[in-house]
Amino acid sequence: MTLPWRVRWMYGLGQLPEGVKTAAFGFFLLFYYNQVLGLSGTLAGAALFIALLFDAVSDPLVGSLTDFTRSRWGRRHPYLYASALPFSLCFLGLFVPPSDLSEAGLFAWLLVFATLTRTTMSFYHVPYLSMGAELSQDYDERTRLAAFRNLFQLAGMFAVLIGGNLLFFSATGQYANGQLNPAAYAPFALSCVPLMLAGVWLTALGTHDQIPKLPSPSAIERPTLIRAVVSDVLTAFRIRAFVAVVGASILFGINQGMVQALHLYLATYFFELADYQVTLLFAGAIAGIVIGTLLSRAFTGLLAEKRRVFVAGSLWYAFWTSIIIILRLLGLLPGNEHPLVAPLYIVCGCISALGLGVAIPMIGSLMADVTDEHERRHGTRQEGIYYSAASLVAKAVGGVGPIIAGLIIDMAGISPGTPPAEVAPEAISRFGWFTGPGVVLFSLLSILCIGFYNITRAQHAETLASLSRRTPDGTIR
Repeated sequence: MTLPWRVRWMYGLGQLPEGVKTAAFGFFLLFYYNQVLGLSGTLAGAALFIALLFDAVSDPLVGSLTDFTRSRWGRRHPYLYASALPFSLCFLGLFVPPSDLSEAGLFAWLLVFATLTRTTMSFYHVPYLSMGAELSQDYDERTRLAAFRNLFQLAGMFAVLIGGNLLFFSATGQYANGQLNPAAYAPFALSCVPLMLAGVWLTALGTHDQIPKLPSPSAIERPTLIRAVVSDVLTAFRIRAFVAVVGASILFGINQGMVQALHLYLATYFFELADYQVTLLFAGAIAGIVIGTLLSRAFTGLLAEKRRVFVAGSLWYAFWTSIIIILRLLGLLPGNEHPLVAPLYIVCGCISALGLGVAIPMIGSLMADVTDEHERRHGTRQEGIYYSAASLVAKAVGGVGPIIAGLIIDMAGISPGTPPAEVAPEAISRFGWFTGPGVVLFSLLSILCIGFYNITRAQHAETLASLSRRTPDGTIR
C-alpha cells in the first residue's frame, strides 16, 4: 500500500524526540558527567549500562502490552499521547543534578534519571515504531518510512548538536572550550523539552485518522502479562531472521554509541578542534547521514536486497571512520597544528556518515518484514514485541556504547577536566588505538550477524500472497 505524503511526514516526525535524546545522550551526557562534573568514565558508563538493563525487561513488556491493548484510539496512540510529558521531564532531570553531590551521589542520580528516561521513552518509542510496520506491508514503502524516520531523527540531532553548540556551548572568557561550562547544560536540556513534546504529540495527532485502518489486537485468550511476554519473546527468537537483525543492529548500535560518546573526546583531545570546527564536524556528519538516507531507497533497488544495503553502508562507515584515526597513529598525518588536519577530519566524518545514512533505515525495514513472517507462521499481528527489540537497539546507542567509551577514556588515562594541551601524548595514542580499530571490530561483527538474515524480496512477496489468502479463522484459502 502506497501511503499519502502527509502520513509519511507526520509519521516520520515522531522520530524527532529520539534524535534529540540520542544526540544529548550520545554526544554530551558522558562528557558532562565525566569531564564537567568529575564522575569517572567507568562509573558514568556503568550507570548508563545498568539503566539499559532495565530496558531488557520494560521494552518487551511495553511491546506485548500495546500489541493487545483495546481502546477507541487503537493499540498504539493512547501510549503516544500519555508518555510525552513524563519522558521529557525525566530527560530534563538528567541535566539538573544538585550541585553538592558526591561521586556516589552523581552515580545514583545518573542511574535513576537515565532509567526513568529510558522507561518512559519505551511507552512512546515501542508503539511508535510498531505503527510503522502496520501503516504499510509494501517491501519498498517500509524502507521509505524508515528513511523518513531517519530524516527526522537527524533533524532532532541537528537541532541539538548545531543549535546546542551555537547557543549554549560557545567559548567564554572562563571556558575556552564551551562544552566544559557547567552552567550551559541546564538551559540546553530545557530547550530540548519542547522539541520532544512536539514530536510525540504531533505524530500522534497527524496519524490519528489512520487508526481505523490499523490492525486490531488478536482475539486469542492471553495469559498474564509476564507469561505472555516470555512466550512472545521465545516465539520471536524462533525466527532466524529476527535473531539475525537483532544481533546485527545491537552491535551496530553499540558501535554508534561508542563513537558518539567519544566524538567530543576525539574532537577535543585527539584532533584539538576549535569550537567552530566542532560545529562544522557535527554539521558535516549530519549532512552525510541525510544524503545517505535519501539514497537508501535507491540503493535498495540497485542491490535488490535490504541486507546487502546494510552491509555496504556498514563497511563504508567503518572504513572512513577509522582510517583518519589509524593514519594519524601510524604517523602518516602531520600534527594538529597543520592547517589541513582539521578539515581532513571533518571531511572524513561527513563521508563516513553517508554509510550510516544508508544502513540505518534498513534496520527498521528488515524488522518490519519479520513481523509479516510472524503473522504467516502464527496468524497474529505482534509488531510491538518485535519493535521492542528495535527500541532496545536504539537505546544501546546510549547504554552499552558509553560504557565501552568510559572504559576507553579511563584506560587511556584522560583525567576529568584536563585541558587538551596537558594530556600526555601516550594517553592520546592509547585512546586512538582503542577507538579506531574498535569501530572496525564492531562493524565486522554486525555484518557477520546480518549474514544469517534469510528473508529475501521474493520470499517476502510470497509471504504477503499467503497472508492475502488467509481466512478470518486463520486457514489458507
